[in-house]
Amino acid sequence: MLSIRAAAPTIHHEAIDWATRVSTNAGTISTTVLRAVSDFCAAANATGASGFRSSIYRLNLFCGGNLSGALVPLYRGPTFGGTVFGGVTDTNVNFVSADFTETGVNGGLKGNAVNKYLRTTTGTSSIPSLLSSHASVSGKEIETSGDVVLFGAWNGGNDFSRFQLDAYRSASSGRSVRIGPLGAVLSSPSSVESHLIGTRTSATNLSLYSSGSLVATETTSRTPISLAGVGPYVFGVNPNNGVATQVSAARLTMYSMGSGLTADQAAAFSAAVAAFNAALGR
Repeated sequence: MLSIRAAAPTIHHEAIDWATRVSTNAGTISTTVLRAVSDFCAAANATGASGFRSSIYRLNLFCGGNLSGALVPLYRGPTFGGTVFGGVTDTNVNFVSADFTETGVNGGLKGNAVNKYLRTTTGTSSIPSLLSSHASVSGKEIETSGDVVLFGAWNGGNDFSRFQLDAYRSASSGRSVRIGPLGAVLSSPSSVESHLIGTRTSATNLSLYSSGSLVATETTSRTPISLAGVGPYVFGVNPNNGVATQVSAARLTMYSMGSGLTADQAAAFSAAVAAFNAALGR
C-alpha cells in the first residue's frame, strides 16, 4: 500500500487529508491516483479569477481503489479546516463492487436506471443562497431521451423548489439544469459529458456549461425556493427524502455542488476535471 506520509512533501494537503479518510473507509490509494487528486486540488486552489475551491461545498471524484474508497468525497465544505457539511461518505443505495471501476475507459460508477443511487447527505440549505449555486457531473453512457436526472433534489412542492441537473428532460427536449422552475437547455446532447455544470448566479442568470463552454442560458427572473433539509441524490432525484426517482444508468466519474460559478471558474473547473479523468485513463 502507498505510504501517504512518505508522499506528503510533494502532495497537496487536501489530497493527503482525502487519502487518509479513504484508508479509514477501507479504500486503497495508488501513486497515480494520489498525484492526480493532488493536481486537481492545486488547480482548484489557484489564485485569481479562475480559482474555484471556495465555490465547492461537496465534491467526489469517484476514486479510491474500490467502492468503499469511491464513496469518500474529496471536499465537504468550501474551505479546508472550516465548516463541513453532510456525512463523511456518500450513502450507497444498491451499488455493488462490480459497479465501480477506478481507471480505464470504463472508469467510473455505473448506474442501472432502476434502484442504484447515492445520497449526498448534504442539504442544499448548506449553500448560502440558491441564487448563487451550482451542480456538476462528469460521465458517459448518459441518457439522451426520456425524463432522467443525474443529480437532484425536489421538496415535492412546485417547480420553484427544484435543484437538479437533468440527463434529459423530455418536456424541453434536451439536457437541462433547473435551479428553480425554468431550465437552460442543451438540445441534441451527447451521451458523453467531459464535465457538465449547471449554475445560477442571480435571479436572471441560469447557465449550462459543457466542457467549460457556455451552451445554454435562461434569463427569465426566478427566485428558487429553499429545499431545507432535502439533499441532492446522485443518479436520480431526491423527492423530499424518499426513494430516488428518474434514476439514471449513466457511468459517472464525479459530482459537485456549491455556490455559483463565473465563466472563468467554470472553464478552470472543467479543465481540472478533464485532466483528472485523463490521468486515470477514463
